[in-house]
Amino acid sequence: MPAKFYVVKAGRKPGIYHSWDECLTQVRGFKGAAFKSFPLLDEAKAWLNGADTTSSNPSSTSNKPTKFYGVHKGHKPGVYTSWADAQNTIADFKGAVYKSFKTREEAQSFFKNGPQPKRASEELSQPSPPTKKQKKETEEHEDLVEYSAGEGPLPAGAEDGFDPRITLNALTGKVEYKEPTTKWQAVNLQDDKPVIIYTDGSSLGNGAHGAVAGVGVYFGPKDKRNLSEPLSGTRQTNQRAELTAIQRALEIAPRNRPVTIYTDSNYSIKCVTEWFVKWRANGWLNASKKPVENKDLIEKILTLIEQRKNMSQEISSIN
Repeated sequence: MPAKFYVVKAGRKPGIYHSWDECLTQVRGFKGAAFKSFPLLDEAKAWLNGADTTSSNPSSTSNKPTKFYGVHKGHKPGVYTSWADAQNTIADFKGAVYKSFKTREEAQSFFKNGPQPKRASEELSQPSPPTKKQKKETEEHEDLVEYSAGEGPLPAGAEDGFDPRITLNALTGKVEYKEPTTKWQAVNLQDDKPVIIYTDGSSLGNGAHGAVAGVGVYFGPKDKRNLSEPLSGTRQTNQRAELTAIQRALEIAPRNRPVTIYTDSNYSIKCVTEWFVKWRANGWLNASKKPVENKDLIEKILTLIEQRKNMSQEISSIN
């Protein structure tokens, strides 16, 4: 019996589903979607039929965060409810100060005031406290798995498929992480099954002056690899956001696993699975003999796909 029942009241095909992925397929991109999870089938049926179930477990649209990340020093200090968001604001920030908490109040205090010294009585009651490094690993690497150097997901900003966090040890001749904690990167999954990834991108104002675009990559519920970030560059269009989302998914996904990417952008799918063949042959000119739009992003995606093929890890599909 499923651990949860997912009810789609408003979506492409309303009904009761046994997995979050099935539910997501029905509601993703559906305006006004209404869905909720329940531990019992009877409760799920009741909510689908219009009964009030406010006393049951919270839905997937109203789940409360289990952790709050306070960033005292970073690119954008504040309180975040996902490690991926917090990570974006501390990445490459020298001297970043951050910590996870069980309550928003604690995280808010840390964000405003920073680390607070312990009282002498507290220090005496803890004769063997964990080191900062041990505590950091315990809090931030919970439910994560270890990746060998060079095999884990690429970080944001990686260029030409090179992971800037690794180095070659001249004594051993082996590739190693510059920082030991970097090896903790992704949720443990079965190596023989494809990594299922959903991508999305959109732009408010789509290409007009002042437009703002964003990128989303979704691996699964509470997966620490999930990300939501602004589109970089001056060209803030829907198409560039959709392509960038696919690029980021391929950069983040483990390179030792097959990958299946789902996107609702037919343009992006055609670009990286069909059209690029003729474009390459024509010197990256389209049918109108004009330069292909978004060539830079398309080539980056194709390079990432080729790298996986060279490692015998195909892109199962981009749908």
